Amino acid sequence: MSALVRRIESIVPRKAEAFGGKAKNLAALARAGFPVPAAFALAASAADDFFAGALDEADRPDRLVAAPASQLTPERLASLAARVREAPIPAAVRSGLADALRALLADGATAVAVRSSSTREDQEGESAAGLHQSVLGVRTEAELFDAARTCWASALAPSALAYHRNAARRGEQGAGLGIVVQAMVPADVAGAMFTVNPLSGDPGELVVNASWGLGCAVMDGRVSPDTFRVDKTSGWVRDRVLGDKTIAVRWDAARGLTDVPVPEEDRERACLDEATLEALVTLGLRIEDHFDDARDVEWALAGGTLYILQARPVTALATPPRKRRGRRRRSARERARLVWSNVNVGEALPGVATPLTWSILSEFSERGFRRAFGAVGCSVPKDAELVASFRGRIYLNMTEFMEIASQVPGLRPRTLLALAGGGEVERLETEVEPRGSTRFLMRLPVTVARYARENLGLTDRVERFEKSFGEERGRLTAIDFRVLSSSGLDRVLLRVERLLDDSGQVMLNVYGNLMGTLVLLRSMLSVVSAAEADRIERDLLSGLADVESAAPGLALFHIAETARAEPEARAKIAESDPRTLRVTDLPAGPTRRAMERFLTAYGYRGAREAEIGEPRWSEDPALPFATLRAHLGREATERPVDVERRQRQIRDAAQRELERRLPGPTKLAARHLLSLVQRFTRLRERLRSHVIKVLGLYRAVARDASRRLLVAEPGAGRDAAFYLSVEELHAFLRGESGALAPLVRRRRLQLERDRALPEPPDTFVGFPPPVPAPAPGQDGLVGLAAMSGRVRGRARVLLDPADAGLLEAGEILVAPYADVGWSPLFLVAAAVVTDLGGPLSHAAVVAREYGVPTVVNVKVGTRLIRSGDELEVDGAAGTVRIVARA
Repeated sequence: MSALVRRIESIVPRKAEAFGGKAKNLAALARAGFPVPAAFALAASAADDFFAGALDEADRPDRLVAAPASQLTPERLASLAARVREAPIPAAVRSGLADALRALLADGATAVAVRSSSTREDQEGESAAGLHQSVLGVRTEAELFDAARTCWASALAPSALAYHRNAARRGEQGAGLGIVVQAMVPADVAGAMFTVNPLSGDPGELVVNASWGLGCAVMDGRVSPDTFRVDKTSGWVRDRVLGDKTIAVRWDAARGLTDVPVPEEDRERACLDEATLEALVTLGLRIEDHFDDARDVEWALAGGTLYILQARPVTALATPPRKRRGRRRRSARERARLVWSNVNVGEALPGVATPLTWSILSEFSERGFRRAFGAVGCSVPKDAELVASFRGRIYLNMTEFMEIASQVPGLRPRTLLALAGGGEVERLETEVEPRGSTRFLMRLPVTVARYARENLGLTDRVERFEKSFGEERGRLTAIDFRVLSSSGLDRVLLRVERLLDDSGQVMLNVYGNLMGTLVLLRSMLSVVSAAEADRIERDLLSGLADVESAAPGLALFHIAETARAEPEARAKIAESDPRTLRVTDLPAGPTRRAMERFLTAYGYRGAREAEIGEPRWSEDPALPFATLRAHLGREATERPVDVERRQRQIRDAAQRELERRLPGPTKLAARHLLSLVQRFTRLRERLRSHVIKVLGLYRAVARDASRRLLVAEPGAGRDAAFYLSVEELHAFLRGESGALAPLVRRRRLQLERDRALPEPPDTFVGFPPPVPAPAPGQDGLVGLAAMSGRVRGRARVLLDPADAGLLEAGEILVAPYADVGWSPLFLVAAAVVTDLGGPLSHAAVVAREYGVPTVVNVKVGTRLIRSGDELEVDGAAGTVRIVARA
């Protein structure tokens, strides 16, 4: 056999550079005894000899990498690739490849896979996965030689040359292109396994993708595979999502590779049983231990036997996995009993989060919750898991929350859930293990003193913060990011991170005060009037005249009044599609000037505004224009000043009712407590708007970083920075990352898959069910009362803010959530119904400000109700009834 070709297990990994990264990793696996199919490796020098005979010197890949980009036209590269696919292969290379094929067929292989193995591929710092081609189902010498030429021709692809050009700019040496010839496994099931969650970077979680047939359908994104997320410590399957698995790529000697439709019954069942999944996870952990780093493993199952096809390093992770903070060692039984909920947090960040948003807000939330618990004197274990992602959605670990809160004497899960919303109350009441209150009580004098000190100067502290915040935000927004170097943009990102941390500290201080005073208020109400406590509490919090979150909706009402007196502007708004209308389309005049002022003041807001990947009103003003059109579609029967007066009367009546029920000496204390609750509610909404402004700065940085990444790696596509974590974004801007395009492409596919999945339940135990429960068939829904009032009217179901123009004045808005970005529509709607949300949600606060009857957390409203149905909404009882179907 030619010296250019070696059996894979005969290659010493530390001396394998000549054969490429894929060959090196396979050699390490084979020599360690892992179940690797028989294989041979062809040295990269064979490709150099081949190119020397097939192409002119200026046309060889190593010279093209250094050539000006203007010379690398698609036509030229296609012509060169065609010449490569027709060129003769040197005799020594042909002989070595033919010997390898004969040996593999003699060992029992029915066909082989021919895989590229670049010397810059599957390395610790960069994987270059998918950069060069592979060919499956090779059986003859002629097919083998054609496959080798196909692999070599892939070095002339624009994506490959761009990748190597970037590497050359970083000072890296040129790359060679070896080949691996491997016995092909006729897989019954195959897929990929990551020994660290590749999306979140969680080192405690192993992720398996699996589908019927060969794994190429999974790698190419042609099927939606089954996905299993496994806790590495306990082996507990945290989540399992069944993919559609509509096709399977099969191999047989007669027909070769074929796409075969998967029977309906196999699409609807998992393609891995528990024993096979456990064996696969065990193999993955062994591979990770062997290499001492996180691995991306391709595997196949044939005839009941597992095979490892390759195991490359997982690159572009935010932090080396072994250095990340560990989680508590819960047993599988313990983890299966955890209660997860997104009732409140799901309204703040509804739907699937982009990786950038998740990396920022999960850390922000976790750090904030720890600070909040610490502020009231509760100790939080370092390994506590407070926040997690399921199918791309954010969830809170309610079991962990309640265990921590149990340190406060007398504070029960039922009380906290009544404030924040959430289910499984009885389970949490009975199964949460109290942590004991001794340490809490010992720290109580210090906690009380600190609480008093912080709140004594809270007003001054907030004023100082808002002054410095405004100055720093002004400085940051004045920067033209386009003229900055990448390192300069990285420094801007650091400043934005500090601004978010500062904002979070002040906001969470206020939020903790709000929760504390609300607990006291609720306790007082339950004593004086248990039956009416919820209703009195809602009324006491109505009509807070200067709630920040309500300001955009009120401003749009007044702009609509301006437009009524300006016929041309009114006609333009009424007759245009809100999705395409822009401020510059309006005729010059008062309405246009008012909208310009509106976007200057509130353009940082938007629907799903906590999602950094979503456009703001300043970029896409469709919802504000839809709101104006709806206002202009009817004459206003009640002005905002009238609403404010009515809501203030409701609040004053509730306060008088409360004081009538209280003994004389406690009336003054009740007034003071109510004043604090109202003050902290206003402050929370005001400070949350600052957090949203900071997220807008993150978005601006990410958009400019995406522009830079598109230039560096065209294969990454537009908006690529939103598919990186913030740590990975820093690494890119500092020039410390490898190729990011493969990682971005993988995350795009995962995001789209998560979006296509049905919403998991808002509260579940253990992990979400593979298939959500069907919507109930009844005509009544029960949620949480957010704003009193009874309304009967026609439903308008809106799943996307882009459809806001469909809402007509006087209809009942039914939406999956309703964050502040949706709130201008509240003044148009007769009532509001949402699937998510709690009594303290921002939607509930704005609804009470506007006096719009509102029911939140009905869970399946958007699935059960159809546009045009006649509804009866009782905001006091928290019920929604379908009176008549459309």
